[in-house]
Amino acid sequence: MKSVLAVLLLVGAAYAQVPEPCESPNVWEGRVFEVIPSRRFERIGRMSYDKLGERFRIIEELTGNNFTERYDELFLHREKVFYRLNLATRQCTKEPLDEPFQPIEVVPGARFESEIYIGTSSLPSASVRVDLYGGERTVEGPYQATFTSIDCIPVTSAHVSQRVGFVHWNFYDVTLGISNPNVFIPPSECAGL
Repeated sequence: MKSVLAVLLLVGAAYAQVPEPCESPNVWEGRVFEVIPSRRFERIGRMSYDKLGERFRIIEELTGNNFTERYDELFLHREKVFYRLNLATRQCTKEPLDEPFQPIEVVPGARFESEIYIGTSSLPSASVRVDLYGGERTVEGPYQATFTSIDCIPVTSAHVSQRVGFVHWNFYDVTLGISNPNVFIPPSECAGL
């Protein structure tokens, strides 16, 4: 009987050590690298993100099958509109945005999968500890992401989209807050569209 109780206590103690999903910052800026292999598409750029306003902006360089282009893209999910300014031609397009906003966060119901170190844990200040979560997004399907163990800063996000297949994001140089309060206003070239 005592051995059964001891095993139950050990299992309970081990289960209690599984981290609770963290809450990522609502507004931040940083750099982003996105890959969509099925489209032979890569995007690298500077991102401004506002979870509460359901909007983000990426000033980016896109590369794909024999092309490189630079854009300023503004996604306003509440307004259901998307602006794309070609930085070479200064031509702006405005399109409907039908995709639901996908917050960059530990999705509700995600399961903790692992704690890992980026870099090495054997030297002081030579690594970042991150938590890996996995689960299902209600809209997009399978999901896996890493966030820093301290402050829940996004590091990677990967999911399978019904529309384009596998999508992978890396986030780096993240700073909390928005440095330019006008970043979510469409560029002047888009006025009147």
